[in-house]
Amino acid sequence: MSWKASSMAGAPAPRRLLMVSLALNLFFAGVGLAVALRGPPPPPPPQAATPDDRSPRVRIDRLAATLPAADARLLLDRFRAEQGRLTAAEGVSRAAQDRARAALSATPFDPAAADAALADLRNARRDVWSIVHGVILGAAQGMSREGRERIAAWVPPAPPAGPQ
Repeated sequence: MSWKASSMAGAPAPRRLLMVSLALNLFFAGVGLAVALRGPPPPPPPQAATPDDRSPRVRIDRLAATLPAADARLLLDRFRAEQGRLTAAEGVSRAAQDRARAALSATPFDPAAADAALADLRNARRDVWSIVHGVILGAAQGMSREGRERIAAWVPPAPPAGPQ
């Protein structure tokens, strides 16, 4: 019986197993090649930023987490001591933001009013961050050299990328 005359149905069991094994190996090799060529899966989409992600409290907590324990306590105690002033400044900032939104969406649009509202917003935000920076500066005066060096090297995490 020649090779051409034999068929798969009439082939001996070892030959059929060899053919099935070869077919499976080719299938899995193809799947493996397809996965390898496709590359790694894309990273998950960034989560939307929440207002808390950019709040002074979150930033101070993140900064404190990088400091030696005694320096972190000093920073957090100083922050708690200024919480009343900071809360008031944040309220002023939110009100200024509301006025800026209203001025930008007003009909008819008044560029001078929008410019004034945006200037008020800038000043209000500057006041918030001046308090935060005062907290950091005041705490740094009592910190170890290592703590001050970590503050100097600290870079806040970038905000998540998203629609701008």
